[in-house]
Amino acid sequence: MSGLVVLKQMIIIFILILTGFILYKKKMISDSASKDLSVLVVNVCSPGLVIVSMFNDLSQIPRENVIFVGILAVIFYLFLIFFGYFLVWVLKVPNHLKNAYVLMTVFGNTGFIGIPVALAIIGPESMVYVIVFNFLFNFTIFTFGIMLLKNGAEEKKRSWKDCLSPGLIACIAAFFIYWFQLELPEEIETLAGYYGNACTLLSMIVIGISLAGMKLKEMIKNKRLLIFTAIRFIAFPMILALILKPVLTDFLIRATVVLMAALPVGNFPAMLCEQYGKDSKPIAEGIVVTTVLSVFTITLTFMLV
Repeated sequence: MSGLVVLKQMIIIFILILTGFILYKKKMISDSASKDLSVLVVNVCSPGLVIVSMFNDLSQIPRENVIFVGILAVIFYLFLIFFGYFLVWVLKVPNHLKNAYVLMTVFGNTGFIGIPVALAIIGPESMVYVIVFNFLFNFTIFTFGIMLLKNGAEEKKRSWKDCLSPGLIACIAAFFIYWFQLELPEEIETLAGYYGNACTLLSMIVIGISLAGMKLKEMIKNKRLLIFTAIRFIAFPMILALILKPVLTDFLIRATVVLMAALPVGNFPAMLCEQYGKDSKPIAEGIVVTTVLSVFTITLTFMLV
């Protein structure tokens, strides 16, 4: 894929993030408004974008490919779990930071950044595959992720209903629409479109606001975090792209897998840390550094796809 095409799309994404950054710095938007926007994106806009993407002509995507991507996604997350522990050992991460580094390794920003960026640089045809990865993301974070955070944390009662977020429900619904080739009323497409069209703008603004509240200069001095970022978010996705290019001929699948590997640290682990009484600062710092660099790292990686 042309690096220039990806760079142009990532620059647009960066400008949207910068918009949120400036709005916060100019005190045109508050912390409480940011939290409200975050809730809106997670529960309304992102699910809408997932659903409306299913109204594109996806008949050319064989079901066998979707099953294959599901298998790849399982292998992908299992590998990242082992890779996370490997990086903790190599970087000699202190005990109190080990879980944070494992979570940063495994869980990329598949929602806020993954869906809009996949739509922008790969196209709507990729959304079926992105949805498969999103489903596995949710399954992994609500099993392995919570298992890590519960270790030594005050026990909190959870039910299966906690896993049924609007995003996950939208992924399941979208999968059924694709798999059974369901024809929904035009009004539903229009409604989902109104929700989904706001997703990219609002999600990037929320990220910009969160970046504005962090001290980037202090994070740049964190050598361990920078080395971790270089290995996990630069070297790993680029090596993966080089390995997959000769063996995985389907561009849509290859590009989706590589994008999932190149996405910056997700904000979901940080939110779960707060819920389970763990220190979320290490993950928050990882989110800032990897998100800022993602404009360049994703562009460089996709030059190899």
